[in-house]
Amino acid sequence: MRVFVLCILLLLGGCQADARPPATLFDYQLSDPSGQPLPLDQAAHQLASADVIMVGELHGHQGIHRFQAELLARLLSQPRPLALAMEQFSRDRQDTVDAYLAGKLGEVAFIEQSHAWPGYRSDYRPLLELARHTHSPVLAANAPRHIVRCIGREGPGYLARLPADQRAWVAEHLTLAEDAYKSRFMATRYHGQAPTEFQFAAQTSWDDTMAESVDRYLRRHPGHRVMLTLGRFHIADGLGTAQRLQLRAPGLKVALIYPVTADEAAPSPPLWSLRVPPLPSARLDHEPLPPVTSGHPDCG
Repeated sequence: MRVFVLCILLLLGGCQADARPPATLFDYQLSDPSGQPLPLDQAAHQLASADVIMVGELHGHQGIHRFQAELLARLLSQPRPLALAMEQFSRDRQDTVDAYLAGKLGEVAFIEQSHAWPGYRSDYRPLLELARHTHSPVLAANAPRHIVRCIGREGPGYLARLPADQRAWVAEHLTLAEDAYKSRFMATRYHGQAPTEFQFAAQTSWDDTMAESVDRYLRRHPGHRVMLTLGRFHIADGLGTAQRLQLRAPGLKVALIYPVTADEAAPSPPLWSLRVPPLPSARLDHEPLPPVTSGHPDCG
């Protein structure tokens, strides 16, 4: 396994040792919570003692996805067992993920049956291939999107109507109390509209489910650790998924790596900073927002 990981490190560019500011979309600069830039090998050594490493992302950013793969390769080369957990796959697809890792599915069938995100081949394929070739588990950590959409439409009470097997795809307990994460979420705007209480319940169903997935795995596998990939909003200010995990397992040592672009301030400690160049603007100020096309889910 270590020979394979070393080969992957060479293919990914070897041991990144400089701390120059990122210049292209494939570059990044990692800094520890004190703001000290670190080469990745040194950072991985410091992260070795963490029970959980959450790597936030700007979805589709090449530099961040490169960093995730390079960090995972280094963590897998360390003695302590590690599982990869991913927001990008939901619990109802765990059997499909396991089948692919076991060599029972080809990639095309895996992408179709796992409902992989559209950018799977460019963004997440390196992570799955590292896990597959090192025989490392991958946790489909998230709640299914169709259930989350129904929570957003009908509220958390919708979960009580689900059959037991489907109810298990979402966290047993949703954190709905008035807290800093809820305040942050309710302050967001989409098409000029503030979120509803039901929409917050949908949002935290993602966070609580990912947190519960990580917590359950570590309880079943003492001494192991987890690297979780997820959108950066889920760990901003140490809230969201990170906060929900700490509520479930206060004794875990959790490291949070938060990406920022050149025009953004670094996160406050204890978060690590991953500085990357900004992506091109999705649209200019005079260009209209896309229409809302989510439709109405079939909630039964």
